Parts: sequence; C-alpha cells; structure tokens
Amino acid sequence: MIYADTDFFLALLKPNDWLKKNAKKILKEYKGQITTSEVTFIELMLLAKRYDLDPVKIASSVMAICNIEDTKYLKAAIYIKEYGVNVFDAFHAANCQGRIISSDNVYDKLGIERIDLRKLEEK
Repeated sequence: MIYADTDFFLALLKPNDWLKKNAKKILKEYKGQITTSEVTFIELMLLAKRYDLDPVKIASSVMAICNIEDTKYLKAAIYIKEYGVNVFDAFHAANCQGRIISSDNVYDKLGIERIDLRKLEEK
C-alpha cells in the first residue's frame, strides 16, 4: 500500500489544481494500492470551506479511492455539512459510537448520548 497525503486528494478534488494531471496519472497507476488516515480526512474537512468543496463528496471520494468501508468519515462529513458542526467535534461524534463525555452540547443536536462533564451525577 502507498500512503497518500492531503495534497494528492486536493489535486484530484479541486476543480483546478496545478497537480491534477500528475495526481490522475498516479491514481491510475496505483489504483487499489492507495491508503490514507484519519489525519488526512480531518485536514481535508478543514480545507473544504477554503476551497468551496463539499465535505460529503470529499469523504466519499477519498473512501472510494482508498477502498475504505468504515462509515465514520462519511458521518463526520455529514455532521459538518448538514449540522454545521466544527471539524473536530464532528470527528469526535463520528468516533464515539453514540455516547460521549463532554461539556459541549453540540452532541445533543446529533442525537448522541452525552454525559455532561459540567454536571456531577448523584447516585
């Protein structure tokens, strides 16, 4: 497997990028052998607004290129696009498996069970 960083995916996803031609050639040559990590997804989501790119399209495209079936990246992108959640909270939400310890009420609007860090539960 060959690890691709953010620049590779941006070159493919941006409408105009000076590296697009090279990125397409590399994609063709190494199809099925390209991998990446959550760090790349986070960076791409942070850059989506700057380049006016759709977070859901980004996530689904990168997942397809890298043969990633884990839906957490798509979930995070949906939280960003549909709910206006910031990138880091979206990834926390996508990784928490429905339950999170946090003082941030953003998770409530996503339907995630939150153990409120500000409140001490009496037992």
